[in-house]
Amino acid sequence: MFSLWGLLLGLVLGVTKAEVASYRLPSPWSYECDRSNSSFRTSGHSISARCVKVPSSSAEKVQGLQACKMTCGSKGSLWPAPTGMVQLSSDLVNFLPQDFKVVSVSAPNEDVSNMINQFADVFREYMYMMNPDYEGGYKNPFTDTPFINGKAIEVSISVESEDLTLDTETDETYSIAIQKMALNEVSNRAKEDKCGPQRTRQTSSNGKSGEANGIHIKVSAKTYYGVRHGLETLSQMIAYDDLSDTLQTYSTAFVEDKPSFKHRGILLDTSRNFMSKKVIKNIIRGMSYDKLNVFHWHITDTHSFPFYSRRVPQLSLHGSYSPKKVYNPEDIREIVEYAKLRGVRVLPEFDAPAHVGNGWQFGEKEGKGKLVVCANKEPWQEFCVEPPCGQLNPVNPHVYTTLGKLYQDFFDLFETDMFHMGGDEVNLNCWNSTEEIQTALAREGKTGTEEELLDLWKNFQEKAAQKVYDAAGKKLPLILWTNSLTEKGQVEKFLSNKEYIIQIWTTGKDAVIRELIDKDFKVIFSNYDAWYFDCGYSSWVGEGNNWCSPYKGWQIVYENSPREMYRSQGGNPDRESLILGGEAAMWAEQVDGAAVIHKLWPRASALGERLWTDPGTSQTWKQAEIRMINHRNRLVERGIEADALQPEWCNQNEGLCYTKKN
Repeated sequence: MFSLWGLLLGLVLGVTKAEVASYRLPSPWSYECDRSNSSFRTSGHSISARCVKVPSSSAEKVQGLQACKMTCGSKGSLWPAPTGMVQLSSDLVNFLPQDFKVVSVSAPNEDVSNMINQFADVFREYMYMMNPDYEGGYKNPFTDTPFINGKAIEVSISVESEDLTLDTETDETYSIAIQKMALNEVSNRAKEDKCGPQRTRQTSSNGKSGEANGIHIKVSAKTYYGVRHGLETLSQMIAYDDLSDTLQTYSTAFVEDKPSFKHRGILLDTSRNFMSKKVIKNIIRGMSYDKLNVFHWHITDTHSFPFYSRRVPQLSLHGSYSPKKVYNPEDIREIVEYAKLRGVRVLPEFDAPAHVGNGWQFGEKEGKGKLVVCANKEPWQEFCVEPPCGQLNPVNPHVYTTLGKLYQDFFDLFETDMFHMGGDEVNLNCWNSTEEIQTALAREGKTGTEEELLDLWKNFQEKAAQKVYDAAGKKLPLILWTNSLTEKGQVEKFLSNKEYIIQIWTTGKDAVIRELIDKDFKVIFSNYDAWYFDCGYSSWVGEGNNWCSPYKGWQIVYENSPREMYRSQGGNPDRESLILGGEAAMWAEQVDGAAVIHKLWPRASALGERLWTDPGTSQTWKQAEIRMINHRNRLVERGIEADALQPEWCNQNEGLCYTKKN
């Protein structure tokens, strides 16, 4: 233990030796853990444990806010909360990043070992980022002479499987075990270090044999991706101690964890407004902090075609906003590899037959006829849901040969076990008002009834799906949005539950939820009344608010449970395994790279805990709020410009920012 006067003396002596860039005094406050649930009487929030600010002069033990947050609640500062056993000691040990050493990596082959070592470098920067003086550049901001001596931290990492495939069935489970080491154990481990000699900093010791002079951490998983998640959790078991200018972690701990849902994603639209490679990588980085594992890339739409197709280069030539606003193959490979290291798979979507327009106008000049119809047609309200209009021409055979080439380019660049074909918001009037399509229907004795147009759509879907299978070299699951083909009572007429996964974007009360699951369709939830993050802004095609207002706050995001939505409709618990998970959607009509990060976060973190942990009905956002506020600060610490949720005072005075209980 060290006194405030000791800290003051150290600071004064430091100032006399050299000028300092900033003026600091130790805080007169300490924090104590209150487990009385005393705030419930006024707030109605059932908070089992909260940190209370007290004068350090009267504190039984002087500790900083982060130390209290780590040891007060049963989950510490972990986000998302683990689903298995969590045991966290109340004792913390201090250390410096230079004391943190990976002493062994047990991996079945060199490829897995290389991935672990790459992520270990990412992890080391996590520790640097915890220091408020970190300026980037991977330069250690910690001094070698802190106010107290640190302990040696030795880490062992173990992976069983050599398989680096990242798909829906990848095992993401992991465990973390932290144990104390005596002085002789530290010495022995250093001698046995398979990674070669490393510089060792001297730590203090009272000379007693067997005294804890360090800790050993073991992170174990079946796959690399499980270990990556484990290291992510381990990084949250470490915090900056502003009293000593060191890091701190648990002296003993154990965590077992696995996700509740396989599919945990964010959709990003890069057609309405282009997003740079840098912004996309930043989004993926943020996703990894929340253990979100699917980056759903809605890469093209009617507005623009920024995807460079090697086989059909005319698409981006005619459809990109500018030659600079194109994703070339090198960009995409870099994004895919960047995501894979962080446990995120990139799921491409090519939306069709609607949401296709600009970029496809080249067909007539090249003798291929109209590849799209209703392109930029006015008045747009009659032919599409938003300007500009455009749909593929389902009666032009060149459409399918072009799609085949485009799908080949997708599978050359993306490592995916499924493919998203879009399929929403097809405007039947667009097709029915096109002379070429009317003529084709008339040749078959058809007049363009709704049923006939839906059959035309079904025919398109079957032909396009075969082109996907040909490009992939196999049959693989296809994803479609809920649409006119999936409406109540008719989905089996058009789609097979053995071939299609349905992504639900209608409300969380839509009866189609139960119908699809009861008919054995696998589903992904993105109900717009909770998980559309573009809602709540002004209209962009008139005045007032946009169509899906109001804004969806993190509390709404958090409470949106796919399983509970199905259960509330009387669903069969035995079919809940058909719920793969969910995604939050960031459609880009009103956002670009300048603002997308803080429109996504920290709400995406609420999504992360819902899909990883899926807390029960007794665990609402109120019990998660303290950890959420702290996690938002962690995101900012790591360079994710997440929106503020409360004044900082609330973070320092837990449980006191509430609406009075009625």
